[in-house]
Amino acid sequence: MIDNRLLKEFEHETDEALQGISDTSIIMNFQQAIVSLYPHLIPISAFAYDSWDDIVMPLFYEMVYKTFAFKYGIDINWNETHTYMFSLRCYKGINHIECIPKHPTFKALVNCEWIEMDQNNLDGKVIVFKSFGDGEHFISGGLDIEEAYKVSFNLVEVDIVTALTGYPSKTSVYINNDDLDFEFVAETFDKELQR
Repeated sequence: MIDNRLLKEFEHETDEALQGISDTSIIMNFQQAIVSLYPHLIPISAFAYDSWDDIVMPLFYEMVYKTFAFKYGIDINWNETHTYMFSLRCYKGINHIECIPKHPTFKALVNCEWIEMDQNNLDGKVIVFKSFGDGEHFISGGLDIEEAYKVSFNLVEVDIVTALTGYPSKTSVYINNDDLDFEFVAETFDKELQR
């Protein structure tokens, strides 16, 4: 955990069983859950639009942020966390998840084109987790049933954010799941920055 909290007075109970589980494992457990769940949503027409949002956003909070609360012993409130799939105006003053490249170079899908990236592209920037997807099918925007059967969750959608200010410099970039580790960032909620 990266702890950027200014206030640390309200602590949460911890679960000893979670101490040996990495933040990456917690995030990837969620990815595996939606890979398993998604095909079951297609026959009941819950695979896109508001139905998908209503299922995946609270599921992410419960499976990821609530797990972090018990792992790190801190209070994590729904309205003080980065909501799954949303780009924010600013990532300071709100709990979120950073992505750390596993290798010095990696490929990223930017504007439908795969490009090579390295640490120079990230000078003064951090990568912030947004969602899992495939860079081709936009579930919240809607799909027809034939497209739904082609959806995969093998890429991570991220925003590239200026480390100093927390403002995004590039949004909706996709990177392969296997190229990233994940780390929870605890922040003291700042209502002014989140307006």
